[in-house]
Amino acid sequence: MEWKKVKREWPEFQQVLTDTRMEAASMAKQAWGLEDGGFFPTSKQFGETPIRPRYLALGTTTGRETWNRNLTTAGWQDVINNTVIEDVYLGIVGLVLPNQSNKLAAIRIEAGDQKLPVVNLEGEIDVMEEPIVVFDKGLVIPEETSVLLRGYAITAGWQVIKPFGFALAKQKVLISEIPT
Repeated sequence: MEWKKVKREWPEFQQVLTDTRMEAASMAKQAWGLEDGGFFPTSKQFGETPIRPRYLALGTTTGRETWNRNLTTAGWQDVINNTVIEDVYLGIVGLVLPNQSNKLAAIRIEAGDQKLPVVNLEGEIDVMEEPIVVFDKGLVIPEETSVLLRGYAITAGWQVIKPFGFALAKQKVLISEIPT
C-alpha cells in the first residue's frame, strides 16, 4: 500500500508495531540485563533508534549510510545478506520502496529460522508514489542473527529497499560513529 495511506486504511498497523516493540524489548532486556530507555536512554538502559544500514553491517557508499542496493542482473538475487551486529535487536514491520521506478517483481525475507513468504510486488506497486510492504506480524531479529532479503529484479539497476521499524541498541552503539 501507499505509505501515506497506512494509518488511514490499516489502523491495525499501530498494534503490529506496538506488539513487535514489546516483544523485542522483552528479548533485549533478558539478553542484556538492561532496562528500556526509549529514545533517551541513560546508563544501564538500552535505547530505540531507526534501523540504520550499519546495524546490518552494510557499510556505506559515498561516505554516508544508504539503503540504495545495486541489482546487478534480472532474476533472483540477494539484496541484503548480512548479520545483525552485536548489541542491536531489529524490529521490522515492513519494507519501504521509495524509488519512483520499481525494479522488483517480488521479495522474500529470512531472519535466522524465521521465513516470510514471497511477496509479489508486480502490478499496482508500479503506480504508487511511495509503496510500503506491511507485515501482518512484525519480525524481531536478535543481535548476531543472519538476515537474507532476496529480490526478483525485473531489470538491473539501483533500488532503495528500506526496512521499516526500529532498532533497540545498547547505548554505546547508539552514540558511536562506528559500531564496535
